[in-house]
Amino acid sequence: MLLSESGSGGRRIIEPGGRRGVNTLAAAENPFRRVMRRALPFAAMSAVLLIATSCDSPTPGVEAASLFERKVEGNLFDTTPVRGELRPLRHRRSGFEYRCSECHTSIQSPRHQNEFLGEHRNIVLDHGANLYCVNCHHPVNRNAYVDHDGSEISSTTPALLCRKCHGPTYREWELGIHGRQNGYWDKEKGERTKLLCIQCHDPHSPRFKAMKPEPAPARTRFDRKGEESHS
Repeated sequence: MLLSESGSGGRRIIEPGGRRGVNTLAAAENPFRRVMRRALPFAAMSAVLLIATSCDSPTPGVEAASLFERKVEGNLFDTTPVRGELRPLRHRRSGFEYRCSECHTSIQSPRHQNEFLGEHRNIVLDHGANLYCVNCHHPVNRNAYVDHDGSEISSTTPALLCRKCHGPTYREWELGIHGRQNGYWDKEKGERTKLLCIQCHDPHSPRFKAMKPEPAPARTRFDRKGEESHS
């Protein structure tokens, strides 16, 4: 038979023969000690991993990237759009500009467009299901874009055309999440301007080309050039 008694050290179990043992009930244990006891193995494992990854011997055959030697082309504060300033819909040839309607009042685009003819051979069309000119360009007034209901969208507001298919991205652009904003967050201090969709994206092939990623760092510690590491 087991008996129990209470004392300053908590509750104790008295076994037959007078032997006493400390009660292992969780309620009698200090909560802080219980948390520390459970966290200790994880802390030890983290320390081992940190020591292992801070070694000076990188993986053979893997190029290490230095945080302090990386060179980035261009000016961080350059606000020039990737594709230049917004310009009206024009065809440019031999130093002259022609309005789209100067030709397309009489020349109709083919219904099934397998390739571009005449003046538009330089265009690479890779824009999802939009494989026909009048998916975006107005069929009558070629100096404008076309909306879902057939109404005209001015060539100065191409974002209204893009929102036809890219609604979530358009809303993010309106809020300043997608794309780039220049100027001031506080409008009382100055003007805030947004880059338009086609100032970054080619409207005929909007997907950006894939970029070759930089090699991953060989260790968690980055040492400045000429300084010795602590490992």
